[in-house]
Amino acid sequence: MYSLFDHEALEAFRTEHKRQPYRIRQIETAIFHQWIKDIDEITTLSKDDRKLLSDTFDVIPFTCEKILEDEETTKFLFRTTDGKVIETVLMYHYHTNEDTGVIKLNRVTLCISSQVGCAVGCIFCVTGTLGLLKNLHRTEILAQVIYANNYLKQKLGKKEDGSLWSVRNVVFMGMGEPLMNYPNVKKVCEFLSSEYYFGLSSKRITVSTSGVYQGLEKFITDNLPVSLAFSLHAPNQELRAHLVPMAKFYTLDKLMELMDEYVRVSDRQVFYEYVMIRDENDTDEVAHQLGRLLRNRRGHLNLIPYNQNPAIDLHESDPEQIKRFKKIVESYDVTVTIRQNMGRKEKSACGQLGYEAAQEKLKHATSDQPKQ
Repeated sequence: MYSLFDHEALEAFRTEHKRQPYRIRQIETAIFHQWIKDIDEITTLSKDDRKLLSDTFDVIPFTCEKILEDEETTKFLFRTTDGKVIETVLMYHYHTNEDTGVIKLNRVTLCISSQVGCAVGCIFCVTGTLGLLKNLHRTEILAQVIYANNYLKQKLGKKEDGSLWSVRNVVFMGMGEPLMNYPNVKKVCEFLSSEYYFGLSSKRITVSTSGVYQGLEKFITDNLPVSLAFSLHAPNQELRAHLVPMAKFYTLDKLMELMDEYVRVSDRQVFYEYVMIRDENDTDEVAHQLGRLLRNRRGHLNLIPYNQNPAIDLHESDPEQIKRFKKIVESYDVTVTIRQNMGRKEKSACGQLGYEAAQEKLKHATSDQPKQ
Protein backbone atom coordinates (compact mmCIF):
# COMPACT_ATOMS: atom_id res chain seq x y z
CA MET A 1 0.00 0.00 0.00
CA TYR A 2 1.11 3.56 -0.74
CA SER A 3 0.58 6.40 1.72
CA LEU A 4 -1.62 9.37 0.91
CA PHE A 5 1.22 11.48 2.35
CA ASP A 6 3.17 10.59 -0.82
CA HIS A 7 2.33 13.41 -3.26
CA GLU A 8 4.33 11.87 -6.11
CA ALA A 9 2.52 8.53 -5.78
CA LEU A 10 -0.81 10.38 -5.80
CA GLU A 11 0.14 12.23 -8.98
CA ALA A 12 1.17 8.97 -10.64
CA PHE A 13 -2.15 7.44 -9.59
CA ARG A 14 -4.08 10.42 -10.97
CA THR A 15 -2.27 10.24 -14.30
CA GLU A 16 -2.74 6.50 -14.62
CA HIS A 17 -6.48 6.74 -13.98
CA LYS A 18 -6.94 9.94 -16.01
CA ARG A 19 -8.31 12.09 -13.19
CA GLN A 20 -8.22 15.91 -13.15
CA PRO A 21 -5.38 17.63 -11.19
CA TYR A 22 -7.81 19.28 -8.76
CA ARG A 23 -8.66 15.82 -7.38
CA ILE A 24 -5.26 15.68 -5.67
CA ARG A 25 -5.97 18.89 -3.81
CA GLN A 26 -9.38 17.57 -2.77
CA ILE A 27 -7.77 14.50 -1.26
CA GLU A 28 -5.00 16.38 0.50
CA THR A 29 -7.39 19.02 1.82
CA ALA A 30 -9.54 16.27 3.32
CA ILE A 31 -6.56 14.76 5.11
CA PHE A 32 -4.50 17.79 6.15
CA HIS A 33 -7.24 20.33 6.84
CA GLN A 34 -10.37 18.31 7.61
CA TRP A 35 -8.44 15.58 9.48
CA ILE A 36 -10.12 12.68 7.69
CA LYS A 37 -8.39 9.38 8.45
CA ASP A 38 -10.60 7.07 6.41
CA ILE A 39 -10.72 7.32 2.61
CA ASP A 40 -14.43 6.37 2.64
CA GLU A 41 -15.11 9.68 4.42
CA ILE A 42 -13.74 11.81 1.56
CA THR A 43 -17.19 12.71 0.23
CA THR A 44 -15.85 15.08 -2.43
CA LEU A 45 -14.86 11.91 -4.33
CA SER A 46 -17.25 9.52 -6.01
CA LYS A 47 -17.88 6.13 -4.42
CA ASP A 48 -15.96 4.45 -7.26
CA ASP A 49 -12.97 6.78 -6.85
CA ARG A 50 -12.93 6.14 -3.09
CA LYS A 51 -12.88 2.39 -3.73
CA LEU A 52 -10.12 2.76 -6.31
CA LEU A 53 -8.09 4.95 -3.97
CA SER A 54 -8.49 2.69 -0.93
CA ASP A 55 -7.28 -0.30 -2.95
CA THR A 56 -3.95 1.47 -3.46
CA PHE A 57 -3.46 3.91 -0.57
CA ASP A 58 -3.93 4.19 3.16
CA VAL A 59 -3.95 7.18 5.51
CA ILE A 60 -3.18 5.56 8.86
CA PRO A 61 -0.59 2.75 8.67
CA PHE A 62 -1.45 1.35 12.10
CA THR A 63 -4.41 0.41 14.25
CA CYS A 64 -5.41 1.97 17.55
CA GLU A 65 -5.46 -0.74 20.22
CA LYS A 66 -6.21 1.34 23.28
CA ILE A 67 -7.02 4.89 24.38
CA LEU A 68 -6.25 5.91 27.97
CA GLU A 69 -7.65 9.21 29.23
CA ASP A 70 -7.51 11.39 32.28
CA GLU A 71 -8.40 15.05 32.83
CA GLU A 72 -5.10 16.28 31.36
CA THR A 73 -4.12 13.83 28.63
CA THR A 74 -5.19 11.23 26.09
CA LYS A 75 -2.72 8.41 25.42
CA PHE A 76 -3.03 6.33 22.26
CA LEU A 77 -1.48 2.88 21.89
CA PHE A 78 -1.02 2.18 18.18
CA ARG A 79 0.08 -1.12 16.65
CA THR A 80 2.03 -0.89 13.39
CA THR A 81 1.60 -3.28 10.48
CA ASP A 82 4.71 -5.17 11.64
CA GLY A 83 3.31 -5.63 15.14
CA LYS A 84 5.19 -2.92 17.07
CA VAL A 85 3.49 -0.61 19.58
CA ILE A 86 3.76 3.20 19.38
CA GLU A 87 2.53 5.52 22.12
CA THR A 88 1.36 9.07 21.42
CA VAL A 89 -0.01 11.59 23.91
CA LEU A 90 -2.38 14.56 23.62
CA MET A 91 -1.96 17.15 26.38
CA TYR A 92 -4.72 19.66 27.19
CA HIS A 93 -3.73 23.11 28.45
CA TYR A 94 -6.40 25.15 30.23
CA HIS A 95 -6.67 28.86 30.99
CA THR A 96 -8.57 30.48 33.86
CA ASN A 97 -10.22 33.83 33.17
CA GLU A 98 -9.07 36.14 35.98
CA ASP A 99 -12.29 38.14 35.92
CA THR A 100 -14.88 35.35 35.73
CA GLY A 101 -12.96 32.38 37.08
CA VAL A 102 -14.17 30.32 34.11
CA ILE A 103 -11.73 27.60 33.04
CA LYS A 104 -11.46 26.99 29.29
CA LEU A 105 -9.31 24.82 27.08
CA ASN A 106 -6.62 27.07 25.65
CA ARG A 107 -4.50 24.83 23.44
CA VAL A 108 -3.54 21.22 22.74
CA THR A 109 -0.03 19.77 22.46
CA LEU A 110 0.80 16.43 20.84
CA CYS A 111 3.79 14.42 22.02
CA ILE A 112 4.79 12.11 19.15
CA SER A 113 7.11 9.12 18.89
CA SER A 114 9.90 8.84 16.33
CA GLN A 115 11.03 5.30 17.21
CA VAL A 116 9.64 2.19 18.85
CA GLY A 117 11.59 1.86 22.08
CA CYS A 118 14.85 3.75 22.57
CA ALA A 119 18.58 2.99 22.56
CA VAL A 120 19.65 5.86 24.84
CA GLY A 121 18.85 4.00 28.07
CA CYS A 122 18.34 6.91 30.49
CA ILE A 123 17.95 5.24 33.88
CA PHE A 124 14.88 7.33 34.74
CA CYS A 125 12.99 6.63 31.49
CA VAL A 126 10.66 3.68 31.00
CA THR A 127 11.05 3.66 27.21
CA GLY A 128 14.78 2.99 27.48
CA THR A 129 14.14 -0.31 29.27
CA LEU A 130 12.57 -1.63 26.08
CA GLY A 131 15.65 -1.09 23.90
CA LEU A 132 15.41 0.14 20.31
CA LEU A 133 12.97 -1.91 18.26
CA LYS A 134 12.80 0.18 15.07
CA ASN A 135 12.86 3.62 13.48
CA LEU A 136 9.44 4.89 12.47
CA HIS A 137 8.90 5.84 8.83
CA ARG A 138 7.79 9.41 8.21
CA THR A 139 4.30 8.17 7.30
CA GLU A 140 4.02 6.46 10.70
CA ILE A 141 5.03 9.68 12.45
CA LEU A 142 2.76 11.96 10.41
CA ALA A 143 -0.17 9.59 10.86
CA GLN A 144 0.04 10.13 14.63
CA VAL A 145 -0.79 13.80 14.03
CA ILE A 146 -3.66 13.03 11.62
CA TYR A 147 -5.14 10.49 14.02
CA ALA A 148 -4.89 12.91 16.97
CA ASN A 149 -6.52 15.75 15.02
CA ASN A 150 -9.32 13.45 13.86
CA TYR A 151 -9.85 12.43 17.50
CA LEU A 152 -10.00 16.09 18.61
CA LYS A 153 -12.50 16.83 15.85
CA GLN A 154 -14.77 14.07 17.13
CA LYS A 155 -14.28 14.93 20.79
CA LEU A 156 -14.28 18.74 20.80
CA GLY A 157 -15.77 19.81 17.48
CA LYS A 158 -15.38 23.48 16.61
CA LYS A 159 -13.91 26.39 18.53
CA GLU A 160 -15.76 29.66 19.09
CA ASP A 161 -14.33 31.07 15.84
CA GLY A 162 -15.79 28.17 13.85
CA SER A 163 -12.48 26.41 13.15
CA LEU A 164 -11.91 22.81 14.15
CA TRP A 165 -10.01 22.00 17.32
CA SER A 166 -6.61 20.62 16.39
CA VAL A 167 -3.10 20.23 17.71
CA ARG A 168 -1.33 23.58 18.13
CA ASN A 169 2.05 22.30 19.32
CA VAL A 170 3.94 19.16 18.27
CA VAL A 171 6.85 17.94 20.38
CA PHE A 172 9.14 15.06 19.46
CA MET A 173 9.31 13.92 23.08
CA GLY A 174 7.60 10.55 22.80
CA MET A 175 9.28 7.19 22.36
CA GLY A 176 12.76 7.26 20.87
CA GLU A 177 15.69 9.58 20.18
CA PRO A 178 14.58 11.75 17.22
CA LEU A 179 18.08 12.52 15.97
CA MET A 180 18.81 8.79 15.61
CA ASN A 181 16.01 8.82 13.02
CA TYR A 182 16.96 12.18 11.55
CA PRO A 183 16.00 11.73 7.85
CA ASN A 184 12.42 10.84 8.75
CA VAL A 185 12.16 13.47 11.50
CA LYS A 186 13.45 16.14 9.11
CA LYS A 187 10.83 15.25 6.50
CA VAL A 188 8.07 15.28 9.12
CA CYS A 189 9.14 18.76 10.29
CA GLU A 190 8.90 19.97 6.69
CA PHE A 191 5.35 18.62 6.42
CA LEU A 192 4.31 20.09 9.77
CA SER A 193 5.59 23.59 8.95
CA SER A 194 4.34 23.64 5.34
CA GLU A 195 1.30 25.85 4.73
CA TYR A 196 0.15 23.37 2.07
CA TYR A 197 0.04 20.54 4.61
CA PHE A 198 -0.29 21.10 8.39
CA GLY A 199 0.60 24.81 8.48
CA LEU A 200 1.99 24.82 12.03
CA SER A 201 4.13 27.75 13.12
CA SER A 202 7.77 26.68 13.32
CA LYS A 203 7.74 28.00 16.90
CA ARG A 204 5.16 25.33 17.70
CA ILE A 205 7.36 22.39 16.66
CA THR A 206 10.06 21.14 19.04
CA VAL A 207 12.60 18.37 18.48
CA SER A 208 14.06 16.93 21.67
CA THR A 209 17.40 15.14 21.84
CA SER A 210 19.58 13.47 24.44
CA GLY A 211 22.62 14.55 22.42
CA VAL A 212 23.80 12.69 19.33
CA TYR A 213 26.76 14.41 17.63
CA GLN A 214 26.03 13.37 14.05
CA GLY A 215 22.31 14.11 14.23
CA LEU A 216 22.87 17.46 15.94
CA GLU A 217 25.46 18.49 13.36
CA LYS A 218 23.02 17.72 10.51
CA PHE A 219 20.17 19.44 12.36
CA ILE A 220 22.29 22.58 12.79
CA THR A 221 23.62 22.54 9.21
CA ASP A 222 20.11 22.12 7.78
CA ASN A 223 18.86 24.91 10.08
CA LEU A 224 15.40 23.37 10.37
CA PRO A 225 12.90 26.08 11.31
CA VAL A 226 11.91 24.37 14.57
CA SER A 227 12.84 24.61 18.24
CA LEU A 228 15.45 22.41 19.93
CA ALA A 229 15.16 20.86 23.39
CA PHE A 230 18.25 19.26 24.92
CA SER A 231 17.76 16.60 27.60
CA LEU A 232 20.55 17.78 29.88
CA HIS A 233 19.74 16.23 33.31
CA ALA A 234 23.18 16.90 34.80
CA PRO A 235 25.74 19.74 34.74
CA ASN A 236 28.87 17.58 34.68
CA GLN A 237 30.11 14.67 32.60
CA GLU A 238 30.37 12.09 35.40
CA LEU A 239 26.83 12.55 36.70
CA ARG A 240 25.35 12.77 33.21
CA ALA A 241 27.06 9.52 32.15
CA HIS A 242 25.48 7.86 35.18
CA LEU A 243 21.96 9.10 34.35
CA VAL A 244 22.26 8.94 30.55
CA PRO A 245 24.56 6.00 29.63
CA MET A 246 24.88 7.22 26.04
CA ALA A 247 26.69 10.27 27.44
CA LYS A 248 29.82 8.13 27.82
CA PHE A 249 30.18 8.42 24.04
CA TYR A 250 28.72 11.92 23.56
CA THR A 251 30.48 14.11 26.09
CA LEU A 252 28.92 17.18 27.68
CA ASP A 253 31.65 19.65 26.69
CA LYS A 254 31.23 18.81 22.99
CA LEU A 255 27.42 18.87 23.28
CA MET A 256 27.44 22.32 24.86
CA GLU A 257 29.63 23.55 21.99
CA LEU A 258 26.97 22.23 19.60
CA MET A 259 24.24 23.99 21.60
CA ASP A 260 26.17 27.25 21.24
CA GLU A 261 26.53 26.61 17.51
CA TYR A 262 22.79 25.96 17.18
CA VAL A 263 22.02 29.31 18.86
CA ARG A 264 24.48 31.10 16.56
CA VAL A 265 23.11 29.55 13.35
CA SER A 266 19.39 29.58 14.18
CA ASP A 267 19.18 32.70 16.35
CA ARG A 268 16.94 30.68 18.70
CA GLN A 269 17.33 29.73 22.32
CA VAL A 270 17.80 26.14 23.53
CA PHE A 271 15.26 24.54 25.87
CA TYR A 272 17.22 22.59 28.46
CA GLU A 273 15.25 19.69 29.98
CA TYR A 274 16.21 18.53 33.46
CA VAL A 275 14.48 15.65 35.31
CA MET A 276 14.64 16.20 39.07
CA ILE A 277 15.62 12.99 40.89
CA ARG A 278 15.96 12.92 44.68
CA ASP A 279 19.56 12.64 45.91
CA GLU A 280 20.85 12.13 42.37
CA ASN A 281 20.90 15.49 40.58
CA ASP A 282 18.93 17.82 42.86
CA THR A 283 21.46 18.94 45.48
CA ASP A 284 22.46 22.55 46.12
CA GLU A 285 25.98 21.84 44.86
CA VAL A 286 24.65 20.48 41.58
CA ALA A 287 22.35 23.51 41.26
CA HIS A 288 25.38 25.84 41.47
CA GLN A 289 27.19 23.75 38.85
CA LEU A 290 24.16 23.96 36.57
CA GLY A 291 23.91 27.71 37.03
CA ARG A 292 27.56 28.14 36.07
CA LEU A 293 27.11 25.86 33.03
CA LEU A 294 24.11 27.77 31.65
CA ARG A 295 25.16 31.27 32.67
CA ASN A 296 25.67 33.51 29.61
CA ARG A 297 24.07 30.90 27.35
CA ARG A 298 20.88 31.70 25.47
CA GLY A 299 18.39 29.19 26.77
CA HIS A 300 15.53 28.30 29.08
CA LEU A 301 15.72 25.58 31.74
CA ASN A 302 12.72 23.33 32.40
CA LEU A 303 12.81 21.41 35.69
CA ILE A 304 10.72 18.24 35.43
CA PRO A 305 9.74 16.29 38.55
CA TYR A 306 10.70 12.63 38.08
CA ASN A 307 7.89 10.24 37.13
CA GLN A 308 7.62 6.67 38.38
CA ASN A 309 9.52 3.96 36.47
CA PRO A 310 8.68 0.33 37.37
CA ALA A 311 12.14 -0.85 36.37
CA ILE A 312 14.29 1.19 38.78
CA ASP A 313 14.14 2.49 42.34
CA LEU A 314 14.33 6.26 41.94
CA HIS A 315 12.28 8.94 43.62
CA GLU A 316 10.89 12.37 42.76
CA SER A 317 12.67 15.35 44.31
CA ASP A 318 10.92 17.01 47.22
CA PRO A 319 8.82 19.97 45.93
CA GLU A 320 10.53 22.36 48.33
CA GLN A 321 13.95 21.22 47.15
CA ILE A 322 12.91 21.77 43.54
CA LYS A 323 11.95 25.35 44.42
CA ARG A 324 15.26 25.83 46.24
CA PHE A 325 17.15 24.33 43.28
CA LYS A 326 15.33 26.71 40.93
CA LYS A 327 16.23 29.75 43.02
CA ILE A 328 19.92 28.80 43.08
CA VAL A 329 20.08 28.35 39.30
CA GLU A 330 18.19 31.62 38.77
CA SER A 331 20.85 33.44 40.81
CA TYR A 332 23.14 32.89 37.79
CA ASP A 333 20.73 34.85 35.54
CA VAL A 334 19.25 31.71 34.01
CA THR A 335 15.49 31.62 33.25
CA VAL A 336 13.90 28.57 34.87
CA THR A 337 10.43 26.99 34.86
CA ILE A 338 9.18 24.10 36.98
CA ARG A 339 7.29 21.97 34.47
CA GLN A 340 3.78 20.84 35.31
CA ASN A 341 3.63 17.06 35.03
CA MET A 342 0.63 15.92 33.02
CA GLY A 343 -0.77 12.43 32.59
CA ARG A 344 0.73 10.62 35.56
CA LYS A 345 -2.57 8.88 36.26
CA GLU A 346 -2.51 7.00 32.93
CA LYS A 347 1.31 6.77 32.75
CA SER A 348 1.40 9.35 29.95
CA ALA A 349 3.86 11.70 31.63
CA CYS A 350 7.46 12.47 30.70
CA GLY A 351 9.57 9.30 30.73
CA GLN A 352 6.60 6.94 31.19
CA LEU A 353 5.77 5.89 27.61
CA GLY A 354 6.01 2.13 27.32
CA TYR A 355 5.08 1.72 31.00
CA GLU A 356 2.73 -1.21 30.41
CA ALA A 357 5.25 -3.02 28.19
CA ALA A 358 8.06 -2.40 30.70
CA GLN A 359 5.95 -3.75 33.54
CA GLU A 360 5.21 -6.88 31.53
CA LYS A 361 8.88 -7.30 30.65
CA LEU A 362 9.86 -6.90 34.31
CA LYS A 363 7.23 -9.44 35.41
CA HIS A 364 8.52 -12.03 32.94
CA ALA A 365 12.14 -11.40 33.97
CA THR A 366 11.22 -11.91 37.62
CA SER A 367 9.19 -15.08 36.98
CA ASP A 368 12.04 -16.59 34.92
CA GLN A 369 14.53 -16.28 37.78
CA PRO A 370 15.28 -19.62 39.51
CA LYS A 371 13.65 -19.98 42.90
CA GLN A 372 15.98 -20.09 45.90
